[in-house]
Amino acid sequence: MRLDIALQYDYLVVGISSQLNDYRLGYNLNQSLGIDLKRLEDLPAYFEKEKKIRQFPLFTDNNNENFKVCFLIGCINQGIRLFPQLKYFEYLFLYENPSPDWSEERVLSAIRKISNLQLAKKLSPDEIKGITMVLVDLEMHLHDIAQTNKQELKPVMGRSRFGSNNQTT
Repeated sequence: MRLDIALQYDYLVVGISSQLNDYRLGYNLNQSLGIDLKRLEDLPAYFEKEKKIRQFPLFTDNNNENFKVCFLIGCINQGIRLFPQLKYFEYLFLYENPSPDWSEERVLSAIRKISNLQLAKKLSPDEIKGITMVLVDLEMHLHDIAQTNKQELKPVMGRSRFGSNNQTT
């Protein structure tokens, strides 16, 4: 018996090709988009074929001034791709439900201005096999982190966008 679940996520999905390290890309996204991505515990993803869980870098900002949630997910772990069909992208940037003042064009334009970035392209979630399950895993992962308080959010590059190492709650 198979259970099919129809889930709806409203994200702008941007595939990013860059040789920048994840923390450096996160820092540059913070600067260009005015967000405050912070590193979280890596996102675990189960690979059915290998029967193995692999970890992928994860950054989030859910407290930005636009009240939008954004994620940066590294798509490669030791040569294994989170989404094998996305062979030209090392990262996915997910921006929740872009608003009129933060249009898709504005987000894409700001990302494309980052130096050492080869490609930034809007992707359709329908074209990304397995993205729904990764988003479900992401939700469960965030819930687990919140429940266990395993770690505090760490600013990218050791500083928040306001230049302080201290986090306010």
